[in-house]
Amino acid sequence: MAKGFTEREKIIITNNLLERGKELFSVFGIKKTSIGDLTKAVGIAQGSFYSFFNSKEELYFEILEKEEKILKEKILKNFNIYEADASSFKDFLLSGLREVEKNTFLKTLYNRDEFELIVRKLPEEKIAKHIATDGDDLLPLIQYWQQKGMMEKFNPDAIAGVIRALFLLSTHKKEIGDGVYDETLELIITLIANGLFKGRE
Repeated sequence: MAKGFTEREKIIITNNLLERGKELFSVFGIKKTSIGDLTKAVGIAQGSFYSFFNSKEELYFEILEKEEKILKEKILKNFNIYEADASSFKDFLLSGLREVEKNTFLKTLYNRDEFELIVRKLPEEKIAKHIATDGDDLLPLIQYWQQKGMMEKFNPDAIAGVIRALFLLSTHKKEIGDGVYDETLELIITLIANGLFKGRE
């Protein structure tokens, strides 16, 4: 990191960039938030930003991973994984999507241009690692349900992919149609839940 910053200052500045970055990205999005906006918000020179993050997209992505972790913990806290069925799994998915709707930062991903910018600017290995981490979170649950005979024995990786795809549908809201988006989403969730927990409502 930059010379001239003590270790304590580095930690404080990094945390401030994460905190203020979340605020700025939530209001203006990643395209309209500049490096200058971020450094001004935390009181450092613009050139010093690159001593902490390689790009504003990298900063955004680190905030995204933190927000997703908090979201997952919140959703799982209210879900009884030991008695899952089609109905409770549907509620589980719907509650996750509602939490995303309430999170002003995560909602920036609903803008497809913003989403594509992040994917385009970030290194492929970082995206791949993020997807793998999502799988690491989901696979133990899927495998548990399958072992207990609660869930149909489709490929666990494919099931995890279906769940990821569901949450990415928000980036195609305009293509789906604003007027039918909510109804379409609920129908897809119902079909997924009934297909995975067939006959177990």
